[in-house]
Amino acid sequence: MNTLTTALDQVPAAGAYAIVGAAVLAESVLLLGAFIPTLTLLLTAGALARSGQLALPPLIAICACAVVAGDFLAHRTGRVLGHRLRTGRLGRRLPAAAWRRAETLMARHGGHAVFLARFLPVLRTLTPHLAGAARLPYRRIAPYSVVAAPLWATAEAGTGYAAAASAQRAVALGAPALAVAVAVVAGAVLIWTKIRANAPRRTVVIPTTARTTNRTADLPSDGYASARSSESSNHECASPTVTSSPVMSPTSSQ
Repeated sequence: MNTLTTALDQVPAAGAYAIVGAAVLAESVLLLGAFIPTLTLLLTAGALARSGQLALPPLIAICACAVVAGDFLAHRTGRVLGHRLRTGRLGRRLPAAAWRRAETLMARHGGHAVFLARFLPVLRTLTPHLAGAARLPYRRIAPYSVVAAPLWATAEAGTGYAAAASAQRAVALGAPALAVAVAVVAGAVLIWTKIRANAPRRTVVIPTTARTTNRTADLPSDGYASARSSESSNHECASPTVTSSPVMSPTSSQ
């Protein structure tokens, strides 16, 4: 991928468009997309569009067409391979978790899954293949592929375009902004140090006198009533209980 991004800056505009379109197409065909991520490539192409080496509208159009064509070919591939899609050499190299996520997405959303998966790496490669393997007619997924393609291409290439503009502004304002930031931080540190140095020292005095017998002084006000009731109950439990037993007189015993 580093070779492709470097080549974009070194070839004519027509060659750059061809590289981007071929990479996007390959992302959906024969499971190669899991090993050819296109995010970096489209970000670079968007940045080149900002610098004037490429044009953004043709770039988006080429990527969108490549997505639609790739989804169609992926659907046909899945229809031909069927269950061998996952057990093949390339299929076995993909994580089992990715296959499960793609299968869950297809089971829940059907043709809608092609639209949703377009914005998820790896899943956008697996989903049209699984649709074909499940014998889902292409007409069921085609509308979602056509709608998702320009949205995805615009999002990724547009992000590179906007990021390049931000980077150019950052380079132009970088040195002054850095100097101001350093001055502000240094000033804040000096002020904080000065305040800390002039702050009065707080001394905590721990009384050493004997504790009074009044237990309520050691308790918060809201615990006073409960403490008093506890003391009362303890006092009642501790006090001896005097019981009287009847004394039998000698006369009664007789």
